[in-house]
Amino acid sequence: MNKMIVLGLLAGLSSVASAQTINLENVDNGSVAFEKAEVTIAANQGVFASGVVTYYSPRVWVNGRLQSFFVGPTNGNQFCEERGHNQEVSGSTIKCGEDESSYANYDWYGKSWVYKSTGSKNQCYQLYATIKCQ
Repeated sequence: MNKMIVLGLLAGLSSVASAQTINLENVDNGSVAFEKAEVTIAANQGVFASGVVTYYSPRVWVNGRLQSFFVGPTNGNQFCEERGHNQEVSGSTIKCGEDESSYANYDWYGKSWVYKSTGSKNQCYQLYATIKCQ
Protein backbone atom coordinates (compact mmCIF):
# COMPACT_ATOMS: atom_id res chain seq x y z
CA MET A 1 0.00 0.00 0.00
CA ASN A 2 2.87 2.41 0.82
CA LYS A 3 4.36 1.85 -2.64
CA MET A 4 1.01 2.64 -4.25
CA ILE A 5 0.74 5.90 -2.30
CA VAL A 6 4.26 6.95 -3.30
CA LEU A 7 3.68 5.96 -6.94
CA GLY A 8 0.46 7.97 -6.97
CA LEU A 9 2.25 10.96 -5.51
CA LEU A 10 5.05 10.65 -8.05
CA ALA A 11 2.56 10.47 -10.90
CA GLY A 12 0.88 13.62 -9.62
CA LEU A 13 4.23 15.40 -9.46
CA SER A 14 5.17 14.68 -13.05
CA SER A 15 3.84 18.07 -14.12
CA VAL A 16 5.29 19.96 -11.14
CA ALA A 17 9.05 20.16 -11.58
CA SER A 18 9.67 22.27 -8.47
CA ALA A 19 8.33 19.72 -5.93
CA GLN A 20 11.16 18.35 -3.81
CA THR A 21 9.68 17.08 -0.54
CA ILE A 22 6.51 15.12 0.24
CA ASN A 23 5.16 14.62 3.75
CA LEU A 24 3.76 11.16 4.55
CA GLU A 25 1.51 10.13 7.41
CA ASN A 26 2.39 7.18 9.60
CA VAL A 27 0.98 3.88 8.38
CA ASP A 28 1.25 1.19 11.04
CA ASN A 29 3.09 -1.81 9.62
CA GLY A 30 3.20 -3.65 12.93
CA SER A 31 6.92 -3.37 13.77
CA VAL A 32 7.98 0.30 13.64
CA ALA A 33 6.24 3.68 13.93
CA PHE A 34 7.03 7.37 13.42
CA GLU A 35 5.38 10.76 13.90
CA LYS A 36 5.81 11.91 10.28
CA ALA A 37 8.10 11.33 7.32
CA GLU A 38 9.48 13.48 4.53
CA VAL A 39 10.42 11.97 1.18
CA THR A 40 12.98 13.83 -0.88
CA ILE A 41 12.10 13.61 -4.58
CA ALA A 42 14.72 14.29 -7.23
CA ALA A 43 14.33 14.55 -10.99
CA ASN A 44 16.91 12.55 -12.93
CA GLN A 45 16.71 12.71 -16.72
CA GLY A 46 13.03 13.63 -16.60
CA VAL A 47 12.08 10.85 -14.17
CA PHE A 48 11.16 11.46 -10.52
CA ALA A 49 12.71 9.13 -7.96
CA SER A 50 12.75 9.13 -4.18
CA GLY A 51 16.14 9.81 -2.67
CA VAL A 52 16.11 9.87 1.13
CA VAL A 53 13.24 9.48 3.57
CA THR A 54 13.51 11.25 6.94
CA TYR A 55 11.41 9.74 9.75
CA TYR A 56 10.63 11.96 12.74
CA SER A 57 10.29 10.50 16.23
CA PRO A 58 10.98 6.91 15.11
CA ARG A 59 9.93 4.17 17.51
CA VAL A 60 9.76 0.39 17.52
CA TRP A 61 7.53 -2.15 19.24
CA VAL A 62 8.99 -3.96 22.25
CA ASN A 63 6.70 -6.26 24.24
CA GLY A 64 3.59 -4.45 23.04
CA ARG A 65 4.87 -0.91 23.68
CA LEU A 66 6.31 1.70 21.31
CA GLN A 67 9.82 2.67 22.43
CA SER A 68 12.56 5.03 21.32
CA PHE A 69 15.72 3.17 20.33
CA PHE A 70 19.46 3.59 20.75
CA VAL A 71 21.58 5.15 17.99
CA GLY A 72 23.80 2.68 16.17
CA PRO A 73 24.30 1.12 12.75
CA THR A 74 22.59 -2.13 13.73
CA ASN A 75 19.51 -0.37 15.10
CA GLY A 76 19.39 2.26 12.36
CA ASN A 77 19.70 -0.23 9.52
CA GLN A 78 17.09 -2.52 11.09
CA PHE A 79 14.56 0.31 11.40
CA CYS A 80 15.19 1.30 7.77
CA GLU A 81 14.90 -2.31 6.56
CA GLU A 82 11.60 -2.73 8.41
CA ARG A 83 10.32 0.34 6.53
CA GLY A 84 11.40 -1.20 3.19
CA HIS A 85 14.70 0.65 2.68
CA ASN A 86 18.23 -0.67 2.17
CA GLN A 87 19.99 1.17 4.98
CA GLU A 88 20.35 4.21 7.19
CA VAL A 89 22.26 7.10 5.61
CA SER A 90 24.12 9.98 7.25
CA GLY A 91 22.12 12.91 8.55
CA SER A 92 20.06 11.31 11.33
CA THR A 93 19.71 13.37 14.52
CA ILE A 94 19.78 12.38 18.18
CA LYS A 95 18.05 13.16 21.44
CA CYS A 96 19.17 12.23 24.94
CA GLY A 97 17.65 9.39 26.93
CA GLU A 98 17.48 9.48 30.71
CA ASP A 99 19.40 7.57 33.36
CA GLU A 100 17.86 4.44 34.84
CA SER A 101 15.58 3.95 31.83
CA SER A 102 15.25 1.23 29.22
CA TYR A 103 15.11 1.73 25.47
CA ALA A 104 14.90 -0.53 22.45
CA ASN A 105 17.93 -2.27 20.99
CA TYR A 106 17.88 -4.78 18.12
CA ASP A 107 19.06 -8.28 19.05
CA TRP A 108 20.52 -9.80 15.86
CA TYR A 109 20.76 -13.27 17.36
CA GLY A 110 17.13 -13.30 18.51
CA LYS A 111 15.96 -11.29 15.46
CA SER A 112 13.80 -8.99 17.60
CA TRP A 113 13.72 -5.65 19.40
CA VAL A 114 14.48 -5.96 23.12
CA TYR A 115 14.86 -3.63 26.09
CA LYS A 116 18.31 -2.43 27.06
CA SER A 117 18.87 -0.57 30.33
CA THR A 118 20.84 2.69 30.43
CA GLY A 119 22.19 2.15 33.92
CA SER A 120 22.99 5.30 35.86
CA LYS A 121 26.13 7.04 34.63
CA ASN A 122 24.63 10.56 34.50
CA GLN A 123 25.21 11.00 30.78
CA CYS A 124 23.30 11.42 27.53
CA TYR A 125 22.08 8.10 26.17
CA GLN A 126 21.84 8.67 22.42
CA LEU A 127 18.42 7.90 20.92
CA TYR A 128 17.14 8.67 17.43
CA ALA A 129 15.19 11.95 17.12
CA THR A 130 15.10 11.54 13.32
CA ILE A 131 16.44 8.82 11.09
CA LYS A 132 17.29 9.02 7.39
CA CYS A 133 16.84 5.96 5.22
CA GLN A 134 17.61 5.20 1.60
